[in-house]
Amino acid sequence: MSDRRNFLRGLGGVCLALPAFESLSGAVASGQKAKRFVCVAPGYGMYPGGFFPEQTGSSYAMPKLLEPMQRHRADFSVFSNLDHPGVGGGHGCTNTFLNGMELKDTKDNPQRLHSLDQLLSEKIGQQTRFGSLRLGSGGISWSRAGVKLPTEGGPATLFAKLFLEDNSKMKANQRRFIEEDGSILDVVHADARRLGTRMAKTDKDKLDEYLTAVREVERRLQRQAKWIDVPKPRQNDEVIRGTDEMPVDLSYPYNTPVMYDLMVLALQTQSTNVITFGHPGGNRLFPFDGIELGYHSLTHHGKRPDLLRQLTIIELYYTQQLARFLDRMKRTKDADGRSHLDSTIVMFGSGMGNASSHSSRNLPVLLAGGGFKTGHHHTFERQGRDGRPLCDLFVSILQQLGVEADSFSTSQGNLNHLVA
Repeated sequence: MSDRRNFLRGLGGVCLALPAFESLSGAVASGQKAKRFVCVAPGYGMYPGGFFPEQTGSSYAMPKLLEPMQRHRADFSVFSNLDHPGVGGGHGCTNTFLNGMELKDTKDNPQRLHSLDQLLSEKIGQQTRFGSLRLGSGGISWSRAGVKLPTEGGPATLFAKLFLEDNSKMKANQRRFIEEDGSILDVVHADARRLGTRMAKTDKDKLDEYLTAVREVERRLQRQAKWIDVPKPRQNDEVIRGTDEMPVDLSYPYNTPVMYDLMVLALQTQSTNVITFGHPGGNRLFPFDGIELGYHSLTHHGKRPDLLRQLTIIELYYTQQLARFLDRMKRTKDADGRSHLDSTIVMFGSGMGNASSHSSRNLPVLLAGGGFKTGHHHTFERQGRDGRPLCDLFVSILQQLGVEADSFSTSQGNLNHLVA
């Protein structure tokens, strides 16, 4: 089968890859308590000794890294000993945060890489211009076809995407790309019909999953076509330009509050219901007083006090900006008159538990808003190497957003008894 038929690439990061078929080897929702979902993911996680409270329940002493969140104490819960069972260590575990799957374990069925945010894009993002916004650093969003999706890291580009009208030439190009992608999908359907007559049942099931991914791409293309001529909401560019008294720095990490402000505007204007925002890893030298080494070097602290002191400066900045974001989410109202925090589930966390040892155990997870029961530190017993599956919490998130689901990835149940 040609490369054209094996891979589909087009407008908006459309990309599909046929799974491997064993038998053809050699052949080629109402009553919602929440309406929106936001996920913020620091690439190297958070230092466990500063993130997790020592006490459980609602009267825990606030740990160092969560001190900026004190004013929101009643609005979020922290979880200890949540894991993705079967996920190994190393930097690759950061990519598994929203799907609980490593790439190497899904070669026979890449659709298993489908991430929580992209499932929600299908379920609660169909009526907005953007099914989801993927911002900052990439790696945590995976399509139903098992493809890692790109992200937008620049505030100016994001502002243009949300609020500036495309010119007529750009719109014409968008229509052409959509038509071309649609013709490629026709080829895929024809291939699928031909292959289906020669498959064993297990591979037919796999093909059905793949065709579900194809249908989702078709729906995405149809939605893009529908929105081309719909005017974008108008918005003052002061959010990215600043003022003479308070200019805006659009370079990382100082663009973090700007990105958060744009996220609030995207929700306010009903441009999207699903947002992911990744804080990048790398060994950048953060421009903060007291920082002398690169970020990656500091995460390999070995519990050295001088390195932990510097790492804490960076990670406190993350929680300070998260607290500021929750401030704004509380102040702004949605179309139903509720605060955006009441109607939006905000999750902060990472697929890396302890960056110093590249561990994927005991993932740092914080859950806020969305009508959940909050204000607690929950901890779970470990069974050997593994803690409670993080995907159990994902099932509760899906249900809180009105999605009928009793499982997701490696889930073994849900956490409704704690959060719902």
